[in-house]
Amino acid sequence: MRYLLISVVTGFLPLTSIAADSEDLLAAKSAIRAGDYGEARAALEPLDQAGDADAQHLLGYLYENGFGVTRDLQHAVNLYLRAARGGNAEAQFALGELAYEGEGIEQNAKTAAGWYLLAAKQDHALAKLRLGVLYAEGNGVKRDRQKALSYFEDAAIAGEPIAQRNLAIAYLSGDGVAQNLGKAAEWFELAAAKGDAVANYNLGLLYQSGRIGPPDLTASAEKMRAGAEAGFPPAMVGLGLLLHETGGADELPVDWFELAAAQGDPQGRFLYAVALAEGDGRPQDIAGAIGQLDLILADKTLLDPEFRRQVSSLRKTLLKDLPRNRQATNRN
Repeated sequence: MRYLLISVVTGFLPLTSIAADSEDLLAAKSAIRAGDYGEARAALEPLDQAGDADAQHLLGYLYENGFGVTRDLQHAVNLYLRAARGGNAEAQFALGELAYEGEGIEQNAKTAAGWYLLAAKQDHALAKLRLGVLYAEGNGVKRDRQKALSYFEDAAIAGEPIAQRNLAIAYLSGDGVAQNLGKAAEWFELAAAKGDAVANYNLGLLYQSGRIGPPDLTASAEKMRAGAEAGFPPAMVGLGLLLHETGGADELPVDWFELAAAQGDPQGRFLYAVALAEGDGRPQDIAGAIGQLDLILADKTLLDPEFRRQVSSLRKTLLKDLPRNRQATNRN
Protein backbone atom coordinates (compact mmCIF):
# COMPACT_ATOMS: atom_id res chain seq x y z
CA MET A 1 0.00 0.00 0.00
CA ARG A 2 1.55 3.29 -1.06
CA TYR A 3 0.66 6.43 0.79
CA LEU A 4 1.85 9.80 -0.37
CA LEU A 5 3.03 12.70 1.73
CA ILE A 6 2.99 15.16 -1.11
CA SER A 7 4.95 18.09 0.31
CA VAL A 8 5.03 20.77 2.90
CA VAL A 9 2.08 23.06 2.33
CA THR A 10 4.06 26.22 1.74
CA GLY A 11 2.05 29.38 2.11
CA PHE A 12 -0.83 27.49 3.73
CA LEU A 13 -2.59 29.77 6.19
CA PRO A 14 -6.03 29.07 7.63
CA LEU A 15 -7.54 32.34 8.77
CA THR A 16 -10.54 30.93 10.58
CA SER A 17 -10.84 30.45 14.29
CA ILE A 18 -13.38 28.83 16.57
CA ALA A 19 -12.78 31.36 19.35
CA ALA A 20 -13.81 34.96 18.86
CA ASP A 21 -10.92 37.06 17.56
CA SER A 22 -10.06 40.49 18.87
CA GLU A 23 -10.62 43.45 16.57
CA ASP A 24 -6.86 43.83 16.09
CA LEU A 25 -6.47 40.17 15.15
CA LEU A 26 -9.40 40.40 12.73
CA ALA A 27 -7.77 43.47 11.18
CA ALA A 28 -4.48 41.57 10.78
CA LYS A 29 -6.21 38.64 9.11
CA SER A 30 -8.04 40.97 6.77
CA ALA A 31 -4.75 42.66 5.86
CA ILE A 32 -3.12 39.28 5.13
CA ARG A 33 -6.00 38.33 2.85
CA ALA A 34 -5.56 41.63 1.03
CA GLY A 35 -1.80 41.12 0.74
CA ASP A 36 -1.07 44.15 2.93
CA TYR A 37 1.57 42.42 4.99
CA GLY A 38 3.08 45.57 6.45
CA GLU A 39 -0.26 46.54 7.97
CA ALA A 40 -0.72 42.98 9.22
CA ARG A 41 2.69 43.01 10.90
CA ALA A 42 1.96 46.33 12.59
CA ALA A 43 -1.27 44.90 14.02
CA LEU A 44 0.28 41.60 15.08
CA GLU A 45 3.44 42.75 16.87
CA PRO A 46 1.67 44.33 19.90
CA LEU A 47 -0.50 41.22 20.17
CA ASP A 48 2.63 39.06 20.11
CA GLN A 49 4.08 41.09 22.99
CA ALA A 50 0.81 40.59 24.87
CA GLY A 51 1.12 36.80 24.47
CA ASP A 52 -1.63 36.24 21.91
CA ALA A 53 -0.90 32.77 20.48
CA ASP A 54 -2.97 33.30 17.33
CA ALA A 55 -1.08 36.49 16.56
CA GLN A 56 2.25 34.78 17.21
CA HIS A 57 1.36 32.09 14.69
CA LEU A 58 0.37 34.63 12.05
CA LEU A 59 3.50 36.68 12.63
CA GLY A 60 5.56 33.49 12.35
CA TYR A 61 3.83 32.81 9.05
CA LEU A 62 4.92 36.22 7.73
CA TYR A 63 8.54 35.60 8.76
CA GLU A 64 8.57 32.03 7.44
CA ASN A 65 7.50 33.17 3.98
CA GLY A 66 9.10 36.61 3.87
CA PHE A 67 5.77 38.39 3.48
CA GLY A 68 6.29 42.06 4.27
CA VAL A 69 9.49 41.25 6.15
CA THR A 70 12.92 39.81 5.42
CA ARG A 71 12.52 36.04 5.53
CA ASP A 72 13.83 34.79 8.87
CA LEU A 73 13.20 31.13 9.60
CA GLN A 74 14.75 31.24 13.05
CA HIS A 75 12.49 34.08 14.12
CA ALA A 76 9.54 32.25 12.57
CA VAL A 77 10.39 29.14 14.58
CA ASN A 78 10.63 31.17 17.79
CA LEU A 79 7.23 32.72 17.12
CA TYR A 80 5.72 29.34 16.30
CA LEU A 81 7.17 27.90 19.51
CA ARG A 82 5.55 30.64 21.60
CA ALA A 83 2.25 30.12 19.80
CA ALA A 84 2.46 26.31 20.04
CA ARG A 85 3.13 26.45 23.77
CA GLY A 86 0.10 28.69 24.01
CA GLY A 87 -1.98 25.93 22.42
CA ASN A 88 -2.21 27.15 18.82
CA ALA A 89 -2.76 24.09 16.62
CA GLU A 90 -1.67 25.82 13.42
CA ALA A 91 1.68 26.70 14.97
CA GLN A 92 2.10 23.12 16.20
CA PHE A 93 1.39 21.88 12.69
CA ALA A 94 3.79 24.44 11.19
CA LEU A 95 6.58 23.23 13.51
CA GLY A 96 5.85 19.67 12.44
CA GLU A 97 6.19 20.67 8.80
CA LEU A 98 9.47 22.48 9.41
CA ALA A 99 10.89 19.56 11.40
CA TYR A 100 9.85 17.08 8.72
CA GLU A 101 11.57 19.09 6.00
CA GLY A 102 14.50 20.31 8.10
CA GLU A 103 13.66 23.97 7.52
CA GLY A 104 14.81 26.16 10.42
CA ILE A 105 14.79 23.06 12.62
CA GLU A 106 16.95 19.97 12.46
CA GLN A 107 15.24 17.44 10.22
CA ASN A 108 13.72 14.82 12.46
CA ALA A 109 10.60 12.78 11.70
CA LYS A 110 10.15 11.88 15.37
CA THR A 111 10.09 15.56 16.31
CA ALA A 112 7.68 16.24 13.46
CA ALA A 113 5.39 13.45 14.68
CA GLY A 114 5.34 14.97 18.16
CA TRP A 115 4.19 18.35 16.86
CA TYR A 116 1.66 16.76 14.51
CA LEU A 117 0.25 14.79 17.42
CA LEU A 118 -0.32 17.94 19.48
CA ALA A 119 -2.13 19.55 16.55
CA ALA A 120 -4.09 16.37 15.80
CA LYS A 121 -5.39 16.30 19.38
CA GLN A 122 -7.03 19.60 18.50
CA ASP A 123 -8.62 18.02 15.40
CA HIS A 124 -6.19 19.52 12.91
CA ALA A 125 -7.03 17.53 9.76
CA LEU A 126 -3.73 17.99 7.93
CA ALA A 127 -1.80 16.97 11.04
CA LYS A 128 -3.86 13.76 11.13
CA LEU A 129 -3.03 13.12 7.49
CA ARG A 130 0.68 13.61 8.17
CA LEU A 131 0.54 11.25 11.16
CA GLY A 132 -1.26 8.67 9.04
CA VAL A 133 1.57 8.74 6.51
CA LEU A 134 4.24 8.51 9.23
CA TYR A 135 2.54 5.53 10.87
CA ALA A 136 2.00 3.83 7.50
CA GLU A 137 5.70 4.17 6.69
CA GLY A 138 7.10 3.71 10.19
CA ASN A 139 8.88 7.04 9.83
CA GLY A 140 9.61 8.68 13.19
CA VAL A 141 7.10 6.36 14.85
CA LYS A 142 6.64 2.61 15.07
CA ARG A 143 4.85 1.36 11.96
CA ASP A 144 1.21 0.78 12.79
CA ARG A 145 -1.31 0.26 9.99
CA GLN A 146 -4.33 0.56 12.24
CA LYS A 147 -3.23 3.92 13.61
CA ALA A 148 -2.42 5.06 10.08
CA LEU A 149 -5.88 4.14 8.86
CA SER A 150 -7.53 5.73 11.88
CA TYR A 151 -5.77 9.02 11.21
CA PHE A 152 -6.54 8.80 7.50
CA GLU A 153 -10.20 8.20 8.25
CA ASP A 154 -10.42 11.17 10.62
CA ALA A 155 -8.71 13.45 8.10
CA ALA A 156 -10.81 12.06 5.24
CA ILE A 157 -14.05 12.72 7.11
CA ALA A 158 -12.79 16.26 7.71
CA GLY A 159 -12.46 16.64 3.93
CA GLU A 160 -8.73 16.24 3.24
CA PRO A 161 -8.49 14.83 -0.32
CA ILE A 162 -5.11 13.11 0.10
CA ALA A 163 -6.44 11.34 3.19
CA GLN A 164 -9.56 10.35 1.25
CA ARG A 165 -7.36 8.95 -1.50
CA ASN A 166 -5.12 7.07 0.96
CA LEU A 167 -8.16 5.57 2.68
CA ALA A 168 -9.49 4.51 -0.72
CA ILE A 169 -6.17 2.82 -1.51
CA ALA A 170 -6.45 0.83 1.72
CA TYR A 171 -9.95 -0.39 0.78
CA LEU A 172 -8.80 -1.10 -2.77
CA SER A 173 -5.86 -3.25 -1.67
CA GLY A 174 -7.37 -4.70 1.51
CA ASP A 175 -4.29 -3.60 3.41
CA GLY A 176 -5.28 -3.16 7.06
CA VAL A 177 -9.00 -3.36 6.29
CA ALA A 178 -11.29 -5.80 4.54
CA GLN A 179 -11.11 -5.17 0.81
CA ASN A 180 -14.17 -3.20 -0.29
CA LEU A 181 -14.12 -1.82 -3.82
CA GLY A 182 -17.37 0.06 -3.31
CA LYS A 183 -15.92 2.01 -0.38
CA ALA A 184 -12.71 2.51 -2.30
CA ALA A 185 -14.65 4.07 -5.17
CA GLU A 186 -16.63 6.29 -2.78
CA TRP A 187 -13.50 7.73 -1.19
CA PHE A 188 -11.77 8.10 -4.54
CA GLU A 189 -14.82 10.01 -5.81
CA LEU A 190 -14.65 12.45 -2.90
CA ALA A 191 -10.95 13.08 -3.47
CA ALA A 192 -11.40 13.30 -7.24
CA ALA A 193 -14.13 15.91 -6.82
CA LYS A 194 -11.49 18.10 -5.18
CA GLY A 195 -9.12 17.67 -8.09
CA ASP A 196 -6.90 14.88 -6.77
CA ALA A 197 -5.20 13.51 -9.90
CA VAL A 198 -4.25 10.15 -8.40
CA ALA A 199 -7.83 9.55 -7.27
CA ASN A 200 -9.14 10.36 -10.74
CA TYR A 201 -6.63 7.94 -12.26
CA ASN A 202 -7.62 5.11 -9.91
CA LEU A 203 -11.30 5.71 -10.59
CA GLY A 204 -10.53 5.52 -14.29
CA LEU A 205 -8.96 2.12 -13.76
CA LEU A 206 -11.91 0.91 -11.68
CA TYR A 207 -14.50 2.02 -14.24
CA GLN A 208 -12.46 0.37 -16.98
CA SER A 209 -11.97 -2.90 -15.11
CA GLY A 210 -15.60 -3.72 -14.49
CA ARG A 211 -14.85 -4.42 -10.83
CA ILE A 212 -17.49 -1.95 -9.59
CA GLY A 213 -20.08 -2.62 -12.29
CA PRO A 214 -20.12 -3.15 -16.04
CA PRO A 215 -17.05 -1.66 -17.74
CA ASP A 216 -17.69 1.99 -18.56
CA LEU A 217 -15.06 3.35 -20.93
CA THR A 218 -16.77 6.73 -21.17
CA ALA A 219 -16.62 7.26 -17.41
CA SER A 220 -13.08 5.87 -17.36
CA ALA A 221 -11.95 8.33 -20.03
CA GLU A 222 -13.56 11.22 -18.14
CA LYS A 223 -11.63 10.39 -14.97
CA MET A 224 -8.39 9.67 -16.84
CA ARG A 225 -8.69 13.02 -18.58
CA ALA A 226 -9.14 14.83 -15.27
CA GLY A 227 -6.01 13.15 -13.92
CA ALA A 228 -4.07 13.76 -17.13
CA GLU A 229 -4.99 17.43 -17.34
CA ALA A 230 -3.90 17.79 -13.72
CA GLY A 231 -0.46 16.62 -14.81
CA PHE A 232 -0.36 12.97 -13.60
CA PRO A 233 1.67 10.96 -16.16
CA PRO A 234 0.05 7.53 -15.56
CA ALA A 235 -3.34 9.14 -16.27
CA MET A 236 -1.91 10.56 -19.50
CA VAL A 237 -0.90 7.04 -20.48
CA GLY A 238 -4.28 5.66 -19.45
CA LEU A 239 -6.14 8.27 -21.48
CA GLY A 240 -3.92 7.63 -24.50
CA LEU A 241 -4.64 3.90 -24.32
CA LEU A 242 -8.38 4.54 -24.08
CA LEU A 243 -8.26 6.84 -27.09
CA HIS A 244 -6.35 4.14 -28.96
CA GLU A 245 -9.02 1.60 -28.06
CA THR A 246 -12.07 3.76 -28.70
CA GLY A 247 -10.72 5.76 -31.64
CA GLY A 248 -11.10 9.30 -30.35
CA ALA A 249 -11.71 11.51 -33.35
CA ASP A 250 -10.40 14.86 -32.12
CA GLU A 251 -7.06 13.89 -30.56
CA LEU A 252 -4.32 11.35 -31.02
CA PRO A 253 -3.23 8.80 -28.39
CA VAL A 254 0.40 9.66 -29.13
CA ASP A 255 -0.17 13.23 -27.96
CA TRP A 256 -0.71 11.94 -24.43
CA PHE A 257 2.06 9.36 -24.66
CA GLU A 258 4.47 12.13 -25.66
CA LEU A 259 3.40 14.31 -22.72
CA ALA A 260 3.89 11.41 -20.30
CA ALA A 261 7.27 10.61 -21.85
CA ALA A 262 8.36 14.24 -21.45
CA GLN A 263 7.72 13.88 -17.71
CA GLY A 264 9.87 10.75 -17.52
CA ASP A 265 7.09 8.18 -17.25
CA PRO A 266 8.55 4.80 -18.37
CA GLN A 267 5.28 3.49 -19.81
CA GLY A 268 4.74 6.78 -21.60
CA ARG A 269 8.23 6.58 -23.09
CA PHE A 270 7.66 2.99 -24.24
CA LEU A 271 4.35 3.75 -25.93
CA TYR A 272 5.73 6.94 -27.47
CA ALA A 273 8.64 4.86 -28.79
CA VAL A 274 6.18 2.38 -30.33
CA ALA A 275 4.27 5.24 -31.97
CA LEU A 276 7.48 6.70 -33.40
CA ALA A 277 8.62 3.30 -34.65
CA GLU A 278 5.31 2.66 -36.39
CA GLY A 279 4.70 6.19 -37.60
CA ASP A 280 1.44 6.22 -35.68
CA GLY A 281 0.40 9.84 -35.29
CA ARG A 282 3.96 11.04 -35.83
CA PRO A 283 6.39 10.72 -38.75
CA GLN A 284 8.24 7.42 -38.45
CA ASP A 285 11.44 7.98 -36.48
CA ILE A 286 13.29 4.78 -35.60
CA ALA A 287 16.25 6.65 -34.12
CA GLY A 288 13.92 8.73 -31.96
CA ALA A 289 12.16 5.56 -30.79
CA ILE A 290 15.47 3.97 -29.82
CA GLY A 291 16.35 7.14 -27.93
CA GLN A 292 13.19 6.83 -25.84
CA LEU A 293 13.97 3.19 -25.09
CA ASP A 294 17.51 4.10 -24.08
CA LEU A 295 16.11 6.59 -21.57
CA ILE A 296 14.01 3.82 -20.01
CA LEU A 297 16.93 1.42 -19.74
CA ALA A 298 19.13 4.14 -18.22
CA ASP A 299 16.68 4.53 -15.35
CA LYS A 300 18.21 2.42 -12.56
CA THR A 301 15.13 2.85 -10.37
CA LEU A 302 13.04 0.84 -12.84
CA LEU A 303 13.24 -2.67 -11.42
CA ASP A 304 10.45 -4.54 -13.24
CA PRO A 305 12.44 -7.25 -15.07
CA GLU A 306 9.63 -8.16 -17.48
CA PHE A 307 9.18 -4.55 -18.59
CA ARG A 308 12.93 -4.11 -19.04
CA ARG A 309 12.96 -7.28 -21.12
CA GLN A 310 10.22 -5.90 -23.37
CA VAL A 311 12.08 -2.63 -23.77
CA SER A 312 15.35 -4.40 -24.62
CA SER A 313 13.60 -6.70 -27.09
CA LEU A 314 11.99 -3.81 -28.95
CA ARG A 315 15.27 -1.91 -28.98
CA LYS A 316 17.07 -4.87 -30.61
CA THR A 317 14.36 -5.13 -33.25
CA LEU A 318 14.54 -1.42 -34.02
CA LEU A 319 18.33 -1.47 -34.25
CA LYS A 320 17.97 -4.03 -37.05
CA ASP A 321 15.43 -1.80 -38.81
CA LEU A 322 17.44 1.40 -38.40
CA PRO A 323 19.76 1.00 -41.44
CA ARG A 324 16.82 0.18 -43.75
CA ASN A 325 14.87 3.15 -42.35
CA ARG A 326 17.79 5.50 -43.03
CA GLN A 327 18.21 4.19 -46.54
CA ALA A 328 14.52 4.77 -47.25
CA THR A 329 14.74 8.26 -45.80
CA ASN A 330 17.76 9.09 -47.96
CA ARG A 331 16.00 7.85 -51.11
CA ASN A 332 13.05 10.12 -50.31
